[in-house]
Amino acid sequence: MKTFTYLLILYFLFIATQVFSQTTITGKVLDEKGKTLPGANISLKGSYDGATADADGNFKFTSNEKGEQILVCTFVGFDTFSKSIVMNQKNIEVIFKLKESANELNTVTVTAGTFEASDEKKTTLIKPLDIVTTAGGGADITQTMTLLTPGSQRNGESTGMFVRGGSAQESKILIDGLTVQNAYNTSSPDVAARSRFSPFQFKGSAFSTGGYSAQYGQALSAVLLMNTTDLATESGYTVNANLAQISSGYTHLAEKHSISGTIAYNNLTPLFKIYPQNIDWIKIPEQINVASSYRVKPSADASFKIDAIYGKSESGMMFTNTEQNLALSKFGVKNNNLLLTSTYQKALDKNAEWVLKSGASYSYNQDLLSVNTDAFEKTEQRSQFRAVLVKSFDNNSNILFGTEGHIAQYRLKLEQVASDKKQYRLTDNFEAIFSESEFYLTRKLAGRIGIRAEHSSLPSSFNVAPRFSLAYKTGLYSQISAAGGTFYQTPDFQYYYYNKTLGYEKATHAVLNYQLIKDNRTFRVEAYYKKYANLVREYAEQENYFDANPQRFPNGRTDNTGKGFAQGIDVFFRDNKSFKNGQLWVNYSYCDSKRLSGNYLIETQPTFVSNHNLNVIYKQYIAKPMMTVSGKYSFTSGRPYYNPNNPVFLSDRTPDVHNTSVWINYLTNIKGNFMVVYFSVDNILGTHNIYNYRYSADGKTRTEVRPAAYRTIMIGTFITISKKKVLPEDMRKN
Repeated sequence: MKTFTYLLILYFLFIATQVFSQTTITGKVLDEKGKTLPGANISLKGSYDGATADADGNFKFTSNEKGEQILVCTFVGFDTFSKSIVMNQKNIEVIFKLKESANELNTVTVTAGTFEASDEKKTTLIKPLDIVTTAGGGADITQTMTLLTPGSQRNGESTGMFVRGGSAQESKILIDGLTVQNAYNTSSPDVAARSRFSPFQFKGSAFSTGGYSAQYGQALSAVLLMNTTDLATESGYTVNANLAQISSGYTHLAEKHSISGTIAYNNLTPLFKIYPQNIDWIKIPEQINVASSYRVKPSADASFKIDAIYGKSESGMMFTNTEQNLALSKFGVKNNNLLLTSTYQKALDKNAEWVLKSGASYSYNQDLLSVNTDAFEKTEQRSQFRAVLVKSFDNNSNILFGTEGHIAQYRLKLEQVASDKKQYRLTDNFEAIFSESEFYLTRKLAGRIGIRAEHSSLPSSFNVAPRFSLAYKTGLYSQISAAGGTFYQTPDFQYYYYNKTLGYEKATHAVLNYQLIKDNRTFRVEAYYKKYANLVREYAEQENYFDANPQRFPNGRTDNTGKGFAQGIDVFFRDNKSFKNGQLWVNYSYCDSKRLSGNYLIETQPTFVSNHNLNVIYKQYIAKPMMTVSGKYSFTSGRPYYNPNNPVFLSDRTPDVHNTSVWINYLTNIKGNFMVVYFSVDNILGTHNIYNYRYSADGKTRTEVRPAAYRTIMIGTFITISKKKVLPEDMRKN
């Protein structure tokens, strides 16, 4: 009995000790405007002690914890708030003021000048599946971008993207932030070439048509940034066969790494048999491509990627030679191209507030060209390294610091019957440093400011380029954005073979954007103004002489006195709501541009700029049978061309270009493995478009520059063989 009494006394003494040693924590949870937040959760980090705020936002609980503790408050839709407290007193009172979390409806996003095509931004507009199901795009990334996004155009006889009055050279393509030296296959005279890449090599792309980030440079008009895929999601085989290509690939997925490889053989003979060609091919284009990638994720906060792409191609044709009074000449090209890229990304702390993003690449391109009995060899190499350090803050703001370095080498060998052999060599050592910060002043007002400094050994000088963007949310679904800055670019390296004193070319951008996203509909309208300065001008030995040959080699006197401007408006509309399982895209661009550059005689509208561009695209998804049907209509107004018989320089215009195309995908399976059968017709109406005109030296004879074929038909199949028997990732999303 005495033992029991002692134990009872000790028990009550213990309870009393615990009660008197407890700390009572009280307080209130409010938002930034002082309104209470009922239901907020409050707890001591690492313990079970806590409470839930009542209808008035008040809370109260007790704890036996001692010393310094972390008090955490959470509420759906608001940022988590942590506060350090010292448990050395009986009562502690805390007032929490939570900030609303960033989400798609309540937070502004900087969008001026940029179309996103990844899942990393709220301005997502374009995905890889959009590219491969767009009629008229030919599953080519750059060609489809010009159809789906306003502000850019693709001229039928020229390779590259022409953005807002800029030449093709002013638009750069980057992979994981690394410059691609030769993004397109080598073109033949008046025949546009495709880009070298498959859309499914990338998880997303961002197309900046103006006012782009300080992270990137050496582009007066635009950058297309493509981000490679991450660790594979499954192992399996792929087989693709159509009238132009046969390819196969294999992907192996392990626990923390994946490796894949693809080999493709292209031969256009079957395609040319289907529909007559407007070109006399003496060697039908033939190409072999080998691609491989390796992905490893050693930990949750790190990733490493390596990609290798090699291509070898050959073609030959007869073309109308303006230098030989429009006589037919033989043209041949053999190309070897290699691109190696690697990236490494790692969070430097446990909360990933500091992240390192780095990359390196090497590219090699060799063109063996022949025109009749003359031979040319062009070799380009580029090695580069890039590193960016990003610091993130709790309010979705960040600041980054970065640097990059390039070594570019160029060589040109000429072997002409009428002259001695000539050889030219150039090396450009290029370095850049940059910093940029994206910040939120309020949930409705955001900004991005940056600065970039560059040095290039070809111009042998420095430049400093400030950039800025601002965005203000005008409503729950709408916002306005503005962007601008200064952009520099080293002139075409061919100019430096004869003049090593040329400096940077310069462009100043100003962009104003309005965007409305509501009910699965997106509407954007964007106005821009771009001013050019220090453009390269060429001076012919003969006064008032203009050479309209796009393949000419500049060898006369040059300087940086060129200038120009481009201004216009772009309109974009996408509707995923009005049509059941359907999708409508409409974009229109108006561009007013003049420049005095190259061998132009006066400041005038460039030959590569059309004033009006319209694209209307509709896609219909059909459940049974599982199909995608896409139709596209494009309109491009006439462009200036040189008529030596007209005293007004470049005042003539080509006819307008119209193109109507269809694309059909049918999805089925073979023994549980998915198979896609696709069929497309480009320019289904067979419209006899004319891209340009060429004149003889005496101006008496004119010839038309036409498409390689008035109508192009493609049919093929794509098969995936996988143990999991699931659709490819981009198809699963639809």
